[in-house]
Amino acid sequence: MPGRTVSRRLKIAVKDHRGESRFLTSALHAGSHEFTGQPPADLLLIDLDVPGYQYEPIIESFAEAGSKLILYPHGAGSAMLSYDGLFDPDPRFLANLVTGVGQAEVMRRLGDPREVHVIGWHQCEQRPFRACTDVRNVVFAPTHPNGDGSMMEHRREMNRQVFSELLKGPWNLTVRHINSLESNGLWEADGVTYVNGRGRAEFVEIDSADAIVAGDGTFPTLAIARGTPTVIYGQHELAWGLPDEEPVPPKRLALYEDYNGYPLDPKHGPLDELLHVAARSEDAIAHWKRRFVGKPYDPYAVVQLLERLVIGGPTPVRIDPTRSVATLALADELAEKPELLRAYAEKVGPDDDATLMLWAPGLPAEDLLALAQDALTASGLDDARVPDILLVPLPSSPAVDRALAERADALLSEWPSAGEIGKLPRF
Repeated sequence: MPGRTVSRRLKIAVKDHRGESRFLTSALHAGSHEFTGQPPADLLLIDLDVPGYQYEPIIESFAEAGSKLILYPHGAGSAMLSYDGLFDPDPRFLANLVTGVGQAEVMRRLGDPREVHVIGWHQCEQRPFRACTDVRNVVFAPTHPNGDGSMMEHRREMNRQVFSELLKGPWNLTVRHINSLESNGLWEADGVTYVNGRGRAEFVEIDSADAIVAGDGTFPTLAIARGTPTVIYGQHELAWGLPDEEPVPPKRLALYEDYNGYPLDPKHGPLDELLHVAARSEDAIAHWKRRFVGKPYDPYAVVQLLERLVIGGPTPVRIDPTRSVATLALADELAEKPELLRAYAEKVGPDDDATLMLWAPGLPAEDLLALAQDALTASGLDDARVPDILLVPLPSSPAVDRALAERADALLSEWPSAGEIGKLPRF
């Protein structure tokens, strides 16, 4: 990163998960920071704050040594819902880094006590959508078992059901499985190609398929980012993954189910119909993809963010002055529901003593501006009718939630109420 000025070289420890941290370590290395495998360190980057397992001793040792603790994304896809029934977020962490505004919005609704920052898509190169009018080659990636081959029977049964439906189709079917077929709940069937994905690049199957059917997780999200039509099953399931375990019902599913859920799921309709809907266009998943895949990450910006958090501490909560009456809106929602912005503009004009505050949890200023511009374009408002607008580029956190609720007089939203801003009267 030529031309950068670093106020202090950081000593950083990283707990890697299957290579998921490489995008961070390469950027931090280019930023002239050093790495260590043990305390003391300025920063510990880790992908989960789960109690127990191999994570807890690592977290405890670095926390006791005074290291700043920050989470980086564990895989890809919809927001991880472990905090809604499995365990509570560890409040000792300074920040939670997430891929897109979708993950940040769900964390806001669940009340994540840390700062949540959107850092962008880093898993692979994104490619344009590949529409297909004749679905001939389908890849099935079942929910995979644990490393020792164990798996919840409930998940095996879901794999069996989806596989049975796929066998009825007219397509060439390839099964990309991890571990043995039996451990996945599957079997050998005539005319089916089987590929063991252990140690094999995901993109071999993704880039050659007309469509993908996969258990919820990173693999189908990679397919979506690569432009391959995709159907996902097994969503919104909470479990540790132990063999004799039963799934835990999410406690607050109504807060985020519609927002977080991938739209093309076999529970919503016949699998063959969903495959053809997926293959025709991205229309059905466009909002989901924008939320949970989003834009490519900027390594320079991510390094700057980490330096700022470690050296400067929590993000200062500063909101610029507004006119006498302030209404808060979520830019993410306005981009999808421009009629809300039109309804506001029908009552409030640019000359009124009122300000519309736009916030999207965790989005950097330039991305928030782009989202606001998308919302204005979709609303169809003439420039002369655009009301006074203030962008609020702040992370999601309890402190930000309180500050926004104190500044705003009303909330322009149809989303479920959450946090302090959820207590505001609706516009």
